[in-house]
Amino acid sequence: MTLTSPNRGYPLERLEGNSGSMAYWSGLFTRVADRLGDLRTAVQSAHDLPGVGRAVTAVRTDASDLSGLLPADIAEAQLLAGVMQRYADAFDAHAKPANDLIDDIETAHAEWSRLNMAADHAGRAAMAAAYGDDQDKIDDTNDAVTEAIGDRDAAKEALDALWTQYEGYYGDWDTAYAAALSELAGGGGTVLTNEARDLLDALLAATSPEDIYRLWLENPELQDEIIKSHPEIIGNLDGIPWDVRATVNKARLDELLETEPEGPHRDELEAIVRALNAAGTPKPNLISFDPDGSEQVTAALAYGDLSTASEINTLIPGMKGNVGDLFSWGESAKALNDSVGPGSATVVWFGYDTPELLEEPAMDRAQDGAAALRSYLLAVRALSPDADVNVIAHSYGSTTAALAIGSQPDGLGVTSFIAVGSAGFPNDPTVVENLTNGKPPQIYATISEDDAIARIGRATAPGHPVSPERLPGTTVFDSDGGVDSSGGSLPSATGHDALGPGAYLEPGSESFYNVSEIIQTGQPGTERGGEGSTQGFWDADNWWISDEYALIDF
Repeated sequence: MTLTSPNRGYPLERLEGNSGSMAYWSGLFTRVADRLGDLRTAVQSAHDLPGVGRAVTAVRTDASDLSGLLPADIAEAQLLAGVMQRYADAFDAHAKPANDLIDDIETAHAEWSRLNMAADHAGRAAMAAAYGDDQDKIDDTNDAVTEAIGDRDAAKEALDALWTQYEGYYGDWDTAYAAALSELAGGGGTVLTNEARDLLDALLAATSPEDIYRLWLENPELQDEIIKSHPEIIGNLDGIPWDVRATVNKARLDELLETEPEGPHRDELEAIVRALNAAGTPKPNLISFDPDGSEQVTAALAYGDLSTASEINTLIPGMKGNVGDLFSWGESAKALNDSVGPGSATVVWFGYDTPELLEEPAMDRAQDGAAALRSYLLAVRALSPDADVNVIAHSYGSTTAALAIGSQPDGLGVTSFIAVGSAGFPNDPTVVENLTNGKPPQIYATISEDDAIARIGRATAPGHPVSPERLPGTTVFDSDGGVDSSGGSLPSATGHDALGPGAYLEPGSESFYNVSEIIQTGQPGTERGGEGSTQGFWDADNWWISDEYALIDF
């Protein structure tokens, strides 16, 4: 199995080259340039040859013609000499250290894999124990999970540190290689003007989406140049207008599909295309797209015009979510817009690597995802300052969203934070304080009486055991069946799924109906325990897990 770096997707491979040979050829080209220079001097002398007559005139003419050709040949030889030497130096500085790290990375990866498997076994044991009533066994297995996760995470940190070094060396070598090719092509390629480079540097150094938006609008004459040079940056830079990002990302997606071979990666790209081409109008916009910057292909689709919407809703998936599900989530997004009415735009945000089952107890995925989500939400607020911003998060998505929204006392400008089937909020005093300080956002939460997975997830997760339903100020709404305002029956959520029959966000369900009503009115549309409500396994006496891990005292 070929390993790839986690952040930039570089293959763990030995970079081939011989700096000594490259330096040798550089020297030869230098000597060629010197000899051509001597020839030019001789030609110049012939050009100044004194005398008259046909023979002398012919020599002068030939010398003049040759004199016009030599500068280009000299310049080419000098270019080749310089390129070869600079690349030789870059190979020594970057490629060789990258090669030296390969054995260390392979060893560290093997150790992390071993400890990851151990954490897997510990997690399975803890989940099995959670079904029983032996509290000592539950505590012991939870302690074992914590220790196993700690060992695994320490190994991951060591591996990540090695990968960071490797990516730095590999990236610098790759840049040097691209620069060499660009020079050999006569300066062709994506070389920015000084003005465009300064703007790009300023955009990347900006501290907020507001600053990025301002810089972008202030420099319209440089926008096309930067887009052509770095579409992967502009398509994902929070603060760049959504329509610009959507156009750039769609073009990148189409270009990638022209050469992407058959396999899982192409399957993910084609899943995005299916969602983009789904029936109905208007078509969604691909407002973020990262095909290779993380373990999963990440993307976000916007249904409706974000620039004019008065209600901007964001759907966030949980455990095991990936872009292969975009089509189904898109159908839910369209249904939500239809239910809320004119002025509603909904984003399906697959902007982070969601956890697998055995990663769910840890906070790693939430921490990475929260950083990306925080930036996105700040961009929403910067580009649509007057809109209501509603976040609807399922399962581990609510863990990620809570970490992002609770990072600041103002909740990042979010109006409503709606958690469905939450895997638990982070066990972090600052996050809990910011989410319960009486300021926006208003928190809403529901958990089905038949959702064992969410409850077990909270019980076996040291980092996110906080039940949002028990937080002060939370508005709890039902998902166990009810009736709408016209008396129509609303099906219950019968498990943990987000989409599909018996799921939280299935259009027509009680949970979906309440989400729509919250966005429109600020209140759920059904009465708790009201007409049509059903009982589930976790009702009444079976709430022991939820009670015990409801809210940690700080």
